[in-house]
Amino acid sequence: MIFVTPNEEFISHPLIKQNLISRREYQENIFINCLNKNCLVVIPTGLGKTVIALMLTVQRLTEIEDSKVILLAPTKPLVEQHYKSFLELTNLPEESLISLTGSIAPEKRESLWVNIKVAFMTPQVLQNDLISGLYSIKDVSLMIFDECHRAIGDYAYCFLAKKYIDISKNSRILGLTASPGSTEGKINEIKKNLFINHIEIRTEKDLDVKPYIHKVDNEWIKVKLPSEFLEVKMILEEKLKSCYRILKENDLLGSYDIHKITRKDLLKLDNIINRRISTARDNDEKFHMFNAKKVSANAIRLSHMTELIETQGISALKDYFNKNEEKIKNNTANKSLKELFIDKDFKQAKKLTEDLYSRGLVHPKIEKLKALLINQIKENPDSRILVFCHFRDSVNNIVKYFEEDEIIKMHKFVGQATRGIDKGLTQKEQITLLNEFKEGIYNTLVGTSVAEEGLDIEECDLVIFYDVVPSAIRSIQRRGRTGRKKEGKVFVLMAEGTRDEGYYWAEKAKERNMKESLEKIKNSELISKSEQSNLLNFIINEKEEEIESIEIDSPDLSSIKKIEDADNYEIICDNRETASSVVRTLSLIGINLKLEQLAVADYVISERVGVERKSSKDFNDSIIDGRLFTELSDLGEHFSRPILILEGDPFKDSTISENALYGAITAILVNLGISIYRTEDSIETAKFLYQLAKKEQSVTKSSSKLRFDKAPIDTSRLLEYIVAGIPGVNTLRAKSLLKELKTLQNIFLADIPDLTKIENVGKKIAQQIYKIGRYEYKNKS
Repeated sequence: MIFVTPNEEFISHPLIKQNLISRREYQENIFINCLNKNCLVVIPTGLGKTVIALMLTVQRLTEIEDSKVILLAPTKPLVEQHYKSFLELTNLPEESLISLTGSIAPEKRESLWVNIKVAFMTPQVLQNDLISGLYSIKDVSLMIFDECHRAIGDYAYCFLAKKYIDISKNSRILGLTASPGSTEGKINEIKKNLFINHIEIRTEKDLDVKPYIHKVDNEWIKVKLPSEFLEVKMILEEKLKSCYRILKENDLLGSYDIHKITRKDLLKLDNIINRRISTARDNDEKFHMFNAKKVSANAIRLSHMTELIETQGISALKDYFNKNEEKIKNNTANKSLKELFIDKDFKQAKKLTEDLYSRGLVHPKIEKLKALLINQIKENPDSRILVFCHFRDSVNNIVKYFEEDEIIKMHKFVGQATRGIDKGLTQKEQITLLNEFKEGIYNTLVGTSVAEEGLDIEECDLVIFYDVVPSAIRSIQRRGRTGRKKEGKVFVLMAEGTRDEGYYWAEKAKERNMKESLEKIKNSELISKSEQSNLLNFIINEKEEEIESIEIDSPDLSSIKKIEDADNYEIICDNRETASSVVRTLSLIGINLKLEQLAVADYVISERVGVERKSSKDFNDSIIDGRLFTELSDLGEHFSRPILILEGDPFKDSTISENALYGAITAILVNLGISIYRTEDSIETAKFLYQLAKKEQSVTKSSSKLRFDKAPIDTSRLLEYIVAGIPGVNTLRAKSLLKELKTLQNIFLADIPDLTKIENVGKKIAQQIYKIGRYEYKNKS
């Protein structure tokens, strides 16, 4: 290894292209401090975290022979960005640097893995590959988690870190982020989930960083809502206040002041109301709670509508009305929504909105946005501008507003999800669009949160927040898209006297807390090496603070241990279950998992044992919508030992009466003949599945089921069933083959030219039949 100290030349390693990396002392210092530790690096955006990752990568590959490195990033565009940086900055053979994405078939990823030195991946791809046992990561000497502030709750980073620590012979973890969270509790959670034992923190104030910080001017621009907007807003707020009054009368809210009740308060109500329903003393109390449930749902809708009129404008509010009207028309709306839309006052607000839309009245933000964009492009025709929007509907409305503009060449930058007629962008389209933005085909991108993280667009010299987000992480990420290679500007548009202002102060407080937390941790790290090891206890003993994210009831995967004999057993899992904590736990336990898209059951233990898993909430919901007995009937038809795992307590916080729940449970046991086993959580579910597989596969030596459609009794149907089991042969082709060739013997002994003469059978399928008919069975068990 030839890396040297900060007092000498920056980097002197043959695998790094010297002329492309300038000397930066803070990068050297961070690199040296992270050499023998699992390290979390918190560094302002634009300060070359990729270079730190690159240095540690080369160091690990040099120090540990025949090892590999994995660099993970949340999105494919960010993965591609890291991949290109490594290609440009290292002398590693190009064929050893590979971006493994979901667009590459699993079999191809398996073969590529053999010769990889550095793999660039999204966590979802790696998670699926590890769960299905596609390859091993025991030889991975460094795993890098970019944007590691995501390593909380149920995000895949947590599972991957645990799996890596358990498997790798020479594990080392590097976490990179500009914004770890606004509290010590949040930072502590990331540390625990990524097995971090050292933190390197740099801020704009640090002496070794200051010379590389580019000035970014931040300006808040206030706009006033027009009186016509205020009229609609007033009607919606009165309706909202009446909802709050009913909820307060039922002791569900402490106030009906619309300025004191937050969205978070409203979202908490559902569980509280369900609990009150399940413990109601009489029908009258139950009636009031069911009514409160409808009122609470409409309060959330009205709160959202007031936010739209305040911060987004008439077009966004009208779009929201239209979507809900479509639900009512298609009979997919619930009772509370229907009641809201026939309310006299609500109808008035809706009519006013439609009138304002027909008059072409827009939010003053959009006019201010136009002025800022034109001014910037006139001053610098080569400008690249990013506009951030919280709501995708607003992105579409802004792009539509500017579509005829000759100066502002604008395009939307959104996620992959398609919602109705609103088509998302595939990851390939996102990468193409970013390249076109850099080249100047577009000078303005309007994006949602997908554009916030990590994208290194050095040409970007202006960022505009169309709305305010009450999140320190997201605000820092947004601002970090400019000022990376040169000075930049940030404008934040804020509607005066609206929740924009409330979000502004909330974001400021969280960012201040983040800086104070980081400073406290940094000072603790500096005291002494012996005291660094006590930092975790220091944070734990602090008063527990609220985590800046949606609270997720996710299990602690860090405590799960591998079971010695688990790899002797196999469970087939539905491939749509890979994000569940059950599948992750099974993988950590060491069970052999086979991922397939199952038509019946969530887990298949053997030919005779199939398992359906329902959380208590899903169990209740499936009773209400009628799914439960259809799914369980199918399970009972295809398996002689069907089992329902009921995870959690279905009676707790349920809106269904106790008698109805008992009725459903007894019907499953008595009428369907399905066994029910109740578990506390996903970890207990996984342990039960392991014990089930151990018992079933040890005693019966039964193989897992491969086909889930029941074999017919009629012999002709049975022949169709057997032939249709050949890959590429459906029932129609099976019938054609049997009609012409009559017997299985004739089909499997036929030559390829004879097979291609049959209707619906082409050369490829004929070759498949010919090959299978002559294939010698090999028992691999």
